[in-house]
Amino acid sequence: MPQIRYTVQIATPVERVWAFVEHLPNWAPLMIGYQKVVEVNDRQSIWTLKGDMGMLAREVDLQADITLWEPLKRVEFTLTGLTEKLSGSGSFTLEPATGDDAREAETPAEKSPAPTAPAPRRTRRRLREAFARFQARMMRRMMKRAEGADEAVRAAAATIASAPADSSGAGSLLTFELHVQPGGPMAPMLEVLMAPMLEPAVSDLTKGIRAALEAG
Repeated sequence: MPQIRYTVQIATPVERVWAFVEHLPNWAPLMIGYQKVVEVNDRQSIWTLKGDMGMLAREVDLQADITLWEPLKRVEFTLTGLTEKLSGSGSFTLEPATGDDAREAETPAEKSPAPTAPAPRRTRRRLREAFARFQARMMRRMMKRAEGADEAVRAAAATIASAPADSSGAGSLLTFELHVQPGGPMAPMLEVLMAPMLEPAVSDLTKGIRAALEAG
């Protein structure tokens, strides 16, 4: 099962980070492949994502169900594929940053070893080419954000302007963890395809949230 864990330090108090991430519309557009999200209720939402490799070469609908909600601390959720055989889970964990945390602004993604399913030479070449295009596209997105040109980030940052400030000036540590398990007879090959996609998806989302908050 491909799984990624990524942590960033944000120069914003826990209360303001929570005020941002507890509302899906604030950060949903920062997700790679985002098309739309529909909030069914306060515990369930339907996501439409689109990618360029494997089964994600088309739009995929996922149902996200919140299983744990600890204000200012942690949110856990499960994922169920509605248009593809797919399941998974994930979490957002939030905690105050301490002086010791300043040594590292971010923690590289931790991921499970990718499955080693055999693939024909032509398939391997296609995967390399597709992944190269994917990396180039992610680099362009990150550069846009660095230049402050991403409209989604700027719009999202405006939503936290009214959140209460913390006079302590302490920062926060935000950790996003994601586990995804494709199903069906093509599952081993799909895991190979998805593994390199998850790391930039998780890190880009977490960094995007940080950029939106610190821009505010």
